[in-house]
Amino acid sequence: MRNPLRLGWIALPYAVLVATSVFVLFPYAWMVLTSLRPLEGFFSYPLRWWPDHPTLGNYTAILEDARFLRALGNSAILACTVTVVSLALSVPAAYGLTRLVRGGGRPVLVGVLASQFFPPMMFFVPFYIILSGAGALDTLGGLLFAYLSVTLPICTWMIATSLRDIPVEIEEAARIDGCTDAVMIRRIILPIAAPGVVTAAIFAFILAWQEYIFALLYTSTPRAQTAPVLLFYLLGQHQIDYGRLMAASVLLSLPIVVPFAIVQRMYRSGLTEGGIKG
Repeated sequence: MRNPLRLGWIALPYAVLVATSVFVLFPYAWMVLTSLRPLEGFFSYPLRWWPDHPTLGNYTAILEDARFLRALGNSAILACTVTVVSLALSVPAAYGLTRLVRGGGRPVLVGVLASQFFPPMMFFVPFYIILSGAGALDTLGGLLFAYLSVTLPICTWMIATSLRDIPVEIEEAARIDGCTDAVMIRRIILPIAAPGVVTAAIFAFILAWQEYIFALLYTSTPRAQTAPVLLFYLLGQHQIDYGRLMAASVLLSLPIVVPFAIVQRMYRSGLTEGGIKG
């Protein structure tokens, strides 16, 4: 007969994992259920967990809102552009710092990482002055500049950390075969460093997709407003439209939750497949 105390210690990590999962997933589950609740369901007492008559009316209403669709398009354009530009600039920067600079560029990378320790509000006024002087306020280009100032340093540091673990012998063998730096980065370095590159891409996309403060400060008209800013206006002055607010929040979470679930498998496979194959 097994010792109950021993079984309890074995089951404790699983119990903690289940409790943590419920704690983390409960707000999202409540958001989804609220988005399916009709308007009259918000005034019923006592409030039921599951709506009596689930409806997709909130999703229909928010998808028929031209302001939301435009803001959603702005967020998609910014997130994709920030991700592509961040990778296009951070990959060669990381390669140069780890391979072409004496000492592996460690002081520069430490300085890049240390720059992120400053509170973001320090940059609000300087960025506003720069964007105002360049006529880039209330434009997607201005937001792109502000977002890249955050994503580029972090993406460079993430990718440089992955490149540092790649043996130099692989590059030396490639150079003997006649590979240039550009060809070596594209065909050899990037496939091996795929986990770090994917992680950097996820970081850049999520930050640009859900960023709120810069978009709120540097935009004033719907032409450049992003979806997170529009959610603020759904709160209303005298009444909060919880149904449409939750429906919009669910829709905004999908481009993060669904692709991340797919990319996570690529991330795990990259960890096991990246290496030297003889």
